[in-house]
Amino acid sequence: MSIYAEVGSNVLLFLLVFGMSATVDMKGFHQAIHNKKAFLTGLFLQFVVLPFLGFVAVKAIDMPPAMGLSLMVVTSSPGGSYSNW
Repeated sequence: MSIYAEVGSNVLLFLLVFGMSATVDMKGFHQAIHNKKAFLTGLFLQFVVLPFLGFVAVKAIDMPPAMGLSLMVVTSSPGGSYSNW
């Protein structure tokens, strides 16, 4: 892959993530942050349950290392750009 393709893909990824974050309603975001129970539930599910389920899936299906690593990266990414990978 050429350096131009790498830079171009990173710029496009940045624009995608920036565009998605620019559409956040600040009032709704403020309300969601102050709902402690929902906020903590989301954190627990995102950082504990989802990576655990990804690990279980990798072990249960006996995936090849490359595929297993890819699934672990996706399930361990906290809702960021890798979640769409």
